[in-house]
Amino acid sequence: MLNRQGNLRWLPVFLILMLSGCMVLEKQPAPNADQAVSRRIAAGIEYLQMGKPVEARRHFSRAVELEPRSPEAHNAMALLYKFEGDTKREEEHYRLAIRYNRDFAAARNNYGTLLFQQRRFPEALREFSLAADTPSYESRAIAFENKGRALMVLDRPEEAIEALNMSLRLDSQATSPLLELAAIHFDRQEMRLADHYYRRYASMISRQSARGLWLGIRMSAKQQDGDRLGSYELALDQMYAGTAEHREWQAWVQRGRR
Repeated sequence: MLNRQGNLRWLPVFLILMLSGCMVLEKQPAPNADQAVSRRIAAGIEYLQMGKPVEARRHFSRAVELEPRSPEAHNAMALLYKFEGDTKREEEHYRLAIRYNRDFAAARNNYGTLLFQQRRFPEALREFSLAADTPSYESRAIAFENKGRALMVLDRPEEAIEALNMSLRLDSQATSPLLELAAIHFDRQEMRLADHYYRRYASMISRQSARGLWLGIRMSAKQQDGDRLGSYELALDQMYAGTAEHREWQAWVQRGRR
């Protein structure tokens, strides 16, 4: 079985997804209400990306005033509250966005991320699953990856493997699902598969994460590969001192690398 607490420590920060159409700014002589809302959202997103929440709020609020039932406007407001750390209002606006468009996959994926961070895993899984099962959603690969992580935490490894492999089929250049798959197979003592996915992951990135190095350390020890073990330990010690993975490694060394 997967170690639930361990899996939680490994989780990277999830991506916050936008509809690409909301990022387009067009010049029109007399925009209609929908165009005005889209422009307000686009402008607000740009300000939010620049770290200017006051200016972003002005545009998002105006978008909601223009169209109180706009799913995109409420999703944007939720992202603003996420930036500000107001999870209560963030959730309120995700729920409004989904109420006004039940097929709004980006809002569902974002909402699932919030639920996951709050350890509301079954609810998060539902949102990720609905997002992943929306054929028109351009970021289905990320939704499937998130679904896989939720399934890992819920101790459903077979389903997690299926979701992560689907993520890879949709985006063959993704690296995070490879690391997740390596971790699942390592926990199941399936070293051949774990090594397969880990080597693919390591070959595709220029700098490993703390989690990736810690997994590589344990795999190398299991395989009695002293060269790789030493290299990964040095990298973890030099680049990620003070992280949870670094503390786990130190405790592991003190136990005689067992």
